[in-house]
Amino acid sequence: MSEVLQNGRPPRGLPQRIALALAALLALVSSLYAVAIVASVSFAEEELISGVMHDDMLLAREQLERGETPREAPNTEIYGEGGGLKPIPPEFRGVGQGFTELIEHPAAFVYRSEWKGGDLMIVRDQGGFEEKEQTLFLVMVLSIFFVFFVGAFAGGWLAKRVMRPVEKLSEAVKAASAAGGWRELPAELRTRDEVGELAEICMGSLRRLHEALAREKAFTGDVSHELRTPLMVIETSSELLELTNLDERQQTQVERIRKNAADMRMLLGVFLEFARVTETSAHDAPDRVSGILARAEDLWRPFAEEKGLDFTVRREAECPGAYSPGMLGVVLSNLLRNAVAYTEQGSVTVIETATGVVVASTSPPIPPADRERLFKAFERGDAAKRSRADGAGLGLSIVSRICARMGWRVMLESTSEGNAFCVGLITDLTQKRADSL
Repeated sequence: MSEVLQNGRPPRGLPQRIALALAALLALVSSLYAVAIVASVSFAEEELISGVMHDDMLLAREQLERGETPREAPNTEIYGEGGGLKPIPPEFRGVGQGFTELIEHPAAFVYRSEWKGGDLMIVRDQGGFEEKEQTLFLVMVLSIFFVFFVGAFAGGWLAKRVMRPVEKLSEAVKAASAAGGWRELPAELRTRDEVGELAEICMGSLRRLHEALAREKAFTGDVSHELRTPLMVIETSSELLELTNLDERQQTQVERIRKNAADMRMLLGVFLEFARVTETSAHDAPDRVSGILARAEDLWRPFAEEKGLDFTVRREAECPGAYSPGMLGVVLSNLLRNAVAYTEQGSVTVIETATGVVVASTSPPIPPADRERLFKAFERGDAAKRSRADGAGLGLSIVSRICARMGWRVMLESTSEGNAFCVGLITDLTQKRADSL
């Protein structure tokens, strides 16, 4: 899959993140504005209304001292002890001195003050004010949600316009990367801004990458081609030696030279395959896994038996598909070469499975610290360094590169009984393999 799923969903693109960021910013600003309004209302209640009711309390006391009945403003009641005042209702008796706002039933503003050994209380009904206050809070909450959705819509529209040059650059880079050779990016992308600067950087990187790939292909092709001449001399000389009178031991050595020359020719074919653009050469038609295993068995069984090892090839299941004998043959040859070289006693087993091939041996277990670096060029494990077997540490590196090129997987499993290299050939039956016709 080309994109990583997060919680079962594809990750958000940059335009979506910009839109969400703008919407969240607007919602935050509107929330702060709503908090400021609430604080303003609270200040008005605490300071302004308390000040007005304090003045009303002073006026009522003056009127009572003159023997007059205090005049009550609309929605206002005056309670007190003596002076013909109405007694304080039970629901207000627990209210403290000074200004108090009661939100629960009854909703009221209360101002209480001492007067002639008793208490004087002014109660102003705030039911209507509380309803308007609740309506104001509801409107503010709805406004925050409205601002968020409007911000998300506007942010999405703005993000598309802002990100359009970047999207064009991304499309152009993808097209240039998929092209067979180097080509410049469109001139309209090389503008005098950050996007244009990024386009120049991408174009320079792509040019250097194509030049490096071209040099690598040319070097690989030239080396492989030039090595064919001395290889042909070796093969011709081997054929001429076979025509002379040789004893059995000499004949065995000549046969070994001839087989290794054939192995080297196959390796050169693989290196040339890396240097070519085409996926499969005409002379290397795909074959079934069982056929490639049979040829690998013919090549490596004599070397295993010469060391006294049991060499076994078996099929647990049929691996579907056809593969390049050159590519898969080189993978198996390198794995079998290591298995035979580093196994002093026991067995070497090759298994065909439903998903690939397993090469197992009773060689000394490979420590976990060595398993990853063994697939790097010129790296050898501690057991290989102590062994008398020759090797430069390139075999598993070649295996790793071929598997990466073909879309295969190679893994090492090590136990107390030995080591097993698992080559996974089938990862997705709907995906076309790099070496298929």
